Amino acid sequence: MSEKYYRVRTAAKLIDSEFSSRTLYSWIAKIEKRTTYLFLRKDILRNGIPVSQILLTEEDILLLKKLHRLRNGERKELTAAIFATFLSPEDLAERLMIEENIL
Repeated sequence: MSEKYYRVRTAAKLIDSEFSSRTLYSWIAKIEKRTTYLFLRKDILRNGIPVSQILLTEEDILLLKKLHRLRNGERKELTAAIFATFLSPEDLAERLMIEENIL
């Protein structure tokens, strides 16, 4: 059985019916900038112009739901929620130690 892929607009509604796809695009950019986690991109043609489209797996959506819960439910700061969700426990501990040692 092949894996299902979701467009960002569809995934945003699966995460929360009130969640904006624009916000999700912003979060994806921040996740990829601050961590080594990468989302699948596929190039498609729109009116003859190649456009990169982000496709999300069910695993990606579960992680993004956790991020949404930490951010909106527990009111964690976005970067801290991204680290807690997308970094391994070892990487998270290392990142926190570095931040504690900044004067």
